[in-house]
Amino acid sequence: MKTSLSLLFSLLLLLISSVNAEGVVWEELSAEQQTLLKDMQDSWDELPPKRQEKLQRGADRWTTMSDEQRERAKQRMQRWQSMDPQQKRKIRERFQRFNTLSPEQQREIRKRRKWFHDLPDEKRRELRQRFESMPPEQRKAMHEQKQQRRKFMREKMQSFSPEERRAFREKMSNMTREERREFFEKEFNAEP
Repeated sequence: MKTSLSLLFSLLLLLISSVNAEGVVWEELSAEQQTLLKDMQDSWDELPPKRQEKLQRGADRWTTMSDEQRERAKQRMQRWQSMDPQQKRKIRERFQRFNTLSPEQQREIRKRRKWFHDLPDEKRRELRQRFESMPPEQRKAMHEQKQQRRKFMREKMQSFSPEERRAFREKMSNMTREERREFFEKEFNAEP
C-alpha cells in the first residue's frame, strides 16, 4: 500500500512538473495578448516556459494601464534599450540589493525617491550635480554619517511618548531644510 501511494505520488509530481514545463501555448493566449506579443509568435515555442509566463503577465499588465502609464513605460523601455551592458548590470545589481532590504527600508527609499522627483527640475539637477562631483570616499562618508544620525534619532524618538513624537514631527515639517540640518547637527553632536 505504501509503495503504491509512493508510486502514485511520484507520478503525480512528474505529471505536474511536466505540465509546468510546457509553458504557455500560443493559442491559449487571448486575442489581445496575441496582438501585443505578435512579434514573438514565430519564436514563441522556443522560449523557456518562465519567459512565456512573464511575457503573458506583462501583456496582461499592459492592457490595464492608462495611456499615461503606457507612455511612461515606453520611455523607460527606450531608456533601457539605449543603455550599455555595464549600465544595465549596475541597475540589475541595485535592484537585487533593493529586494534584499526589509519592507521598512524599501518604503523609506521609495519615500525619498518620491521626494526627489517632486522637487523642481532645477533643484534636482543641482543636487545630482553636487552628488556626482563628490569623490567616492566623500559620498560614502556622507552616507554613513546620515545612517548614524538616523539611527541616533530613531533611538531617541523611541523614548518619546506618542504626543511628543507628533509634536516633534510637526516641528520638523515647519522647519526649513537648513534649520533641520542645524537641529540634527546640534542633536547628534550632543550625544552622550
